Order: sequence, then C-alpha cells, then structure tokens
Amino acid sequence: MIPRILLRITHVLLIGWLVISHTARAQVDTLFRLNPDQRILRLCQQAPNFAVTHPPYLTANDSIRVFSQLDRLASFAQQQDDDRLFWYAQLHKILFRHALVLLSGKPSFVLEEAQSYLDQCPIPVVQAAYWHQKGTYEFSKKKFNEAFRWLLRAQQTFEEIGYEHIPEISEYLSALGGRYYFFGEYATCIRYMEASFRYPAWVKRAEITAHNTVGLSHQHLHQYAQAQDYFYQTLELAGKHDDSAYVAIANSNLGHLLLIQSKPNLALPYLYNGYRFSWQDSPEDNVPENAALTSLYLAQALMDLDSTQKTRIYIDRSTRLFTNRPWSDYDLQYYQAQTQYYKKVGNYRLATDYLDSLRHTEESQRNLFNTRMLTASQSQVNAERYLNELRTLEAEQKNAVLVRNIIIIAAILLTLAGLYAFRQNQRKRWQEKQVLLAQQQRAEQLLAQYVANIQEKNQLIDTISAQLHQSEPVSPPQPSVKSLQNQVILTEADWQHFKQLFEDVYPGFFSALHTRYPDLTKAEIRLLALSKLQIDPPQMGRMLGISPESIHKTTYRLRKKLGVSSKLYLADLLADTQTDQQLADK
Repeated sequence: MIPRILLRITHVLLIGWLVISHTARAQVDTLFRLNPDQRILRLCQQAPNFAVTHPPYLTANDSIRVFSQLDRLASFAQQQDDDRLFWYAQLHKILFRHALVLLSGKPSFVLEEAQSYLDQCPIPVVQAAYWHQKGTYEFSKKKFNEAFRWLLRAQQTFEEIGYEHIPEISEYLSALGGRYYFFGEYATCIRYMEASFRYPAWVKRAEITAHNTVGLSHQHLHQYAQAQDYFYQTLELAGKHDDSAYVAIANSNLGHLLLIQSKPNLALPYLYNGYRFSWQDSPEDNVPENAALTSLYLAQALMDLDSTQKTRIYIDRSTRLFTNRPWSDYDLQYYQAQTQYYKKVGNYRLATDYLDSLRHTEESQRNLFNTRMLTASQSQVNAERYLNELRTLEAEQKNAVLVRNIIIIAAILLTLAGLYAFRQNQRKRWQEKQVLLAQQQRAEQLLAQYVANIQEKNQLIDTISAQLHQSEPVSPPQPSVKSLQNQVILTEADWQHFKQLFEDVYPGFFSALHTRYPDLTKAEIRLLALSKLQIDPPQMGRMLGISPESIHKTTYRLRKKLGVSSKLYLADLLADTQTDQQLADK
C-alpha cells in the first residue's frame, strides 16, 4: 500500500500538470507575461490549487499531453533565455514520471535514475529542489538517515542562495518544519514554519496546516498563550477559505488547550463546534479521527463539570468514530478518560484496570517518542557528517590547481580544514550529549511514573479500605482489596524491572553499595533503594509485603549495622554512596 500522504503528493503533481495540459498555450503565454520569480511561483502553484477537490483519472493521452506541455514550456524558456524556468520544467517532468510510477503501485526509481542528469544542472536552486523532493520521498519510506541527508543538503543550499530569491521557499521550509515536528523537535519546527510565513504559500491548505502545526508545537512546549494565538489564526484562515476540515480541527485544538488549562466551561463551545464540523455533506471533508478525539475531550470536560451521564455517551461514541491511524494518541486519551470516569462513579476495580492500561500505553508512547528523538539525532549527525565530507570534497576539487602550484596556500587551506573538522567534531559531541541527556530525562520520567502508579494504587486501597471499614468494621479484607494489595507488592520480576529503572537514573548505586557494605542482604538493599526515593514507610511496607512496624524495625537495625544514628545521616550516606561511584566512574 502507498502511504496516504504520498498518494496526496502524487495526486497533487498529476492534477497540476493536467491543469497545465488543458489550459495549453494560454497558460504558457501567461507565464511569460510575468516576471521570472512570478513564473516559478505560478508554475509551482498550478498543482495544489486543483488537487484538493478533483481526484486524478488519467489516461495515456492525458500523460502525453502533460509531457508535451512541459516540453513546450522548456522550449519557450530557452527562447526567453530563462535557464531557471527551463530546468524547473525538466525537474517537473521527472517528478511527474515519478508520480506515475507510484500511482501504478510499483516502487519508483525515477528520482535515483535522474540524479546524474540533474547533477549537470547549472542552477543551484533547481538542484536543491530535487534534493528536497528526494529527501521527502525517502522520509515517506522511513529511511530517515537518507532523508535527512538530502533534506539538510537542500536546506543548506537554500540558505546560501537566500530565501528571498526562491519564490516557492515557503513549501520547502514548512515541509522541513513538519519533519522536525514528527520527531518532537518542536522549537526547530516553529523556527522553520514561522520562516515560511514570510513568503507566499503554494496553497492555502498548506498555510492553514502550518499554522495549526505551530500551535501544536507551542502546546507541546507548554507555551499556551502562543498556542492559542496560532489556533485562532488557523481557525480564521480555515473560515476564510471555507476549509471545514480545519475549522473542525482548530476548534477541537482550542477546546483541548483550554481543557489542559482546567477551563472546561470555556472549552465546551469549541469542542462542540469541533465535533459538529468534523462531519460534512462531502465525505472528503470529514475528519473522523478528529471527531473521535474530540468526543474524548468532550467526555473529560463534562466529567470535570460532574455530568457523568453525558460523559459515558461521548466515551462510547468515540470508539465508534475512531479509525486506527499510525502515530495517533487516541488510546492514551481513551484510557485516561475511562480511568477518570470509573473513579468518578466509584468503580475502583475498573478504574484500576484502566489505570494499568494507561500506564502501559504511556510507557509505550514514551518509548516510541524516545526512539523517534534518538533516530532524529542520529540521522542529523549522519547527515552533518555527509555534508562535511561533501564540502571537503568540493573544496579539494575547486583548489586542486592552487594546491599544485602554491604550497603556502595549500598549507593554509589544510589548517583551516583541520580547524573546521575540529569545530564539527565539537558540534557532533554536543549533539551526542543531547541524546544522552534525553535518555537520562526519559529514565527519570519512567521511574517517577512507576512510583506514581504504585502510589495511586495505594490511594485506591486506602479509599476502598476506609469505605469497607465504615460499612463492616470487623470484616476481613475483601477480595478486591487483597487483589489490589497483591498488585502493589514487588515480585521478583517487578523488582528486576524497578531495579533497571532505578539504575538508569542512579547508575552504579547498587554496585557502590555492595562495595562499601558487602554483607547487606537483598531485603536491606531493597529497603535502601526505596529510602533513596523517599518513599514513606506505609507505602514501602506495601511494596515489600510487610507491615510499617516491620519497616521501622528493619530500618533501625540497618542504621545500627551501617553505623549511622538517624534517618538524616542515613540519607546523607545514600547520597555519599552515589557520589563515590560517580567519582570512581570518572
């Protein structure tokens, strides 16, 4: 199956050139009444303006007309001495051929086969446009190393040329920003998207999408005022251009943003609008994914306002609307809504079940996000290395004659190359440190989430136990309470999982402890690890399956064994243990 976004890009290319074919000589004549920059922009704008509402139904004659029109356009460009337009025409012929192959359902090698031809192109911006398209295609195939190699090479050339000299630059900047959004690099996404707003957009849908993406990026960065501003701009643009799909999306995003800020009353009107506009008379304007998520946002808002009956309706409705799409956070929102709902109605057993599902989903999404971040960082490092090698090769080719004849200049160039390589190596090390920092932050989040989930279960146990004690003070613990208590106790498998999370945050802690105090028992080591996290004795007792009194006794004996006189000294000892190991590692 060809990915949906790739099909849309393909449709855009095909239909655009059909428009040119049907308008024939008039379109070409119109192009040459414009200045050179306007010609390029008009050429690029042909495709997207038509593709939104008209699916491609191509025949062999259609393709022949498109290629014939492009050839005619190239001939006119040569007559006008417009080399840039000539090479753009050649590039679009290649892209059209590439699109035809993709629509046939076969893998395309058109872009690879065209590389040697476009290497001869004397127009840097056309070469860079080709590299950008190649990187976009590699990205669609999830070959991120190759994708970033071509995308960053194109971006470097765009910067050298100057954005103001590239009529279609808004498309390249917003597309690159979208790649960074995919990998969670929101600040970089915002930088490229906002740069694209300073130049004419290819199509209004692209401009609307870019504003919405910037709003989401600010939301991820907890910059809520900026996010709200961009969502309002998205809504205004969508209304201006009668784009009902993005009217729905922008309303839903505004409602969700207000919900995040604990303003359910203000969120509801936007959420109702988002839900309503997600369904239109034209099927192509429907956004069922947005409708499903908006239903869950509505459920959460209504729950905050104590309307549990309506909450249940919208949770159930969301499951009928959801269409399984990759990278969706529907499951996360769904389990969160179910957990909150069953807590609200007092069904703690189901609340616990959904809490477990929520925890697994959060952990899975954190792993996925971390993998994306790591992949992006590695891909960019590899792309930078490739660009450095390319720059070095180009420098050697340009200076070959000077190197043979002027030894002093050669020495200077080699010295500069060495300094350049040193700076690039420093940059690479900085990027690698950022990857390690991201991994450390993720480890801390996972450990904190693990402990928080146990604490939440303990709170549920306390709540249920208190209710049962009020109703039947002398009755033994009910099976549901015992089941929850058993879930909190750390089994050997749980301990190994906990130990791994702990070691990720406090590397070398256990080995340092064993070195200083080799006669510690397993139970004492576990108690010290929980003490390091400042878990209180009742929760510690539940996790270890013993009473709080036993915890106090074990702690007292352990302090005597370690030779410390109080809990404060014990905390200092644990901190010193970690410091000793860190110094040893250095």
